[in-house]
Amino acid sequence: MFAEAGSDPLVDVAVHRWQPAERGVSWQTALEIRREAARRGCDLIIVQQHIATAARIARFNSNIPVILSTHNYVERAATTFPRTLRNLLVQQRLRRLGGITLISEATRQDFAENWPGVQIPRAVVSNGFDFSAWQPRAQRDRLILVVGRATEEKGLLEAAQGIATFLADHADWKAALVLSEAERNPAYSQAIRAALAPCAERAELLSGIPYAEVRSLSERSAIAIVPSKWNEPFGRTALEAHAGGAALISSGTGGLREISGESAVYLRSVNGPAIDEALRDLSADEDLRQSLARSGADRVRNLFRISGPSGSSEAVPSICERLDRFCENVVARSHGFPPREEGGSP
Repeated sequence: MFAEAGSDPLVDVAVHRWQPAERGVSWQTALEIRREAARRGCDLIIVQQHIATAARIARFNSNIPVILSTHNYVERAATTFPRTLRNLLVQQRLRRLGGITLISEATRQDFAENWPGVQIPRAVVSNGFDFSAWQPRAQRDRLILVVGRATEEKGLLEAAQGIATFLADHADWKAALVLSEAERNPAYSQAIRAALAPCAERAELLSGIPYAEVRSLSERSAIAIVPSKWNEPFGRTALEAHAGGAALISSGTGGLREISGESAVYLRSVNGPAIDEALRDLSADEDLRQSLARSGADRVRNLFRISGPSGSSEAVPSICERLDRFCENVVARSHGFPPREEGGSP
């Protein structure tokens, strides 16, 4: 692993570090990575997210192919003159790569539409998930869970408004809203708190809690809501809700439908009344809640397990297997060999 100075990685791998590069010497950093990879006998270099770094590493020679691993949309700027030049530069950089992985089918389709002049190998390789520590409860609390960043695009204020209306008529239900980065948007966080004020004794607003506590909430909540208003590249909060065994209400934007399939209730629109309506329908139908919880948990364990078998007779390749297959194909192409069957989304 090649990385700037920072915290230790989560896995036991060798790390080659360098100090963060200034803008004027970023080419030097790319050259250093290339030389070190060649010295170590690497067959392939994978760069996370940063197009310029990937292209600069790829430019020095073609002996080692470079894959760009993306976690968001590869955006194309509006077609004003300065931005057109920027698009041409990005396109040129992308063409130097040996391949690119996209985090969802939504981002793959977006890439195909926005960058038709870039014909490099590509595959959908979603974020893998380790389900081993997740233990969904059979008996669920009458608890509604919302987890997300405290930004307007995540729809948390609308969720709070819908929850407040619902709780006013359902005294046996409670709610927990877990906000991340609340300190970066205090006005928005305060608006959420104000929306929950009428039911504050039954609607808990949490921020900065340990991940294990978030997992515990997912494992015992009867309903989870992912009300994102923007086209999510992937949607890990939905994946975690299914992993914890909650019945999910989702906006279904971007990659969210790829995660949930038919195992979620989808909002007609992201606003308080629509969320209140979905909560009323789902809270009144325990059989539906249990059915969505089971099918959602089975679905994500089959499609998004990071490695190993899923236990299903209809199992698809794990995320690691899909990535390995794509990497093998890119290396084969670089040596002039025919590729194996492409990796990608199931």
